[in-house]
Amino acid sequence: MNATIRRAGVSLGASALALLVGCAATTHMEAVKPGTTLALHGVTQMTLPQDRDLASKATGQYEFVATTPDGQSMYGILPLHVSGGKMAGSILFFAPALFIGGFRDVMPYYQFDPAANELHYRSTDKEEWRLYKPLNAEAERAKTFFAAHGTCGVASGAATPAPTGAASGAGDGVPCVQPAAPVASSH
Repeated sequence: MNATIRRAGVSLGASALALLVGCAATTHMEAVKPGTTLALHGVTQMTLPQDRDLASKATGQYEFVATTPDGQSMYGILPLHVSGGKMAGSILFFAPALFIGGFRDVMPYYQFDPAANELHYRSTDKEEWRLYKPLNAEAERAKTFFAAHGTCGVASGAATPAPTGAASGAGDGVPCVQPAAPVASSH
């Protein structure tokens, strides 16, 4: 009886681990204008193009600011897609995995065009680009985030994902902006 329970526990644990293995996806990010930089919530500011492993999200978003070399900026939130397979597997085998590993994944391809205030995304390199124009509320949310946390990476001090492609990254000389200093009260 104990051996059966132990096998069931190991089986359940292995299923949960298998679900959590797919908690990051590699995404290719590029820009219409060469030299565009991208600051992404939780990732060190980078020059595009770049391939990065980005974690799935159960809650929260990837706020971003893309800036052309001539200073035009676009703020917004990356469109994510819901992974029905991860969600179903988590519900069937280990519901807390939905919140541990996430079920909303980044798209495999993003193209930033700050001059047009557009973000294009797609699932495969053969597919047509889908268009996303940040809503005013999304742009304001991203502006508020970067005003508070800067563009240098995670404010919490967590490790920043390393680049997976040959493009530039944290050490490529891209200047980042530190968060605004709190204003001292006169009271």
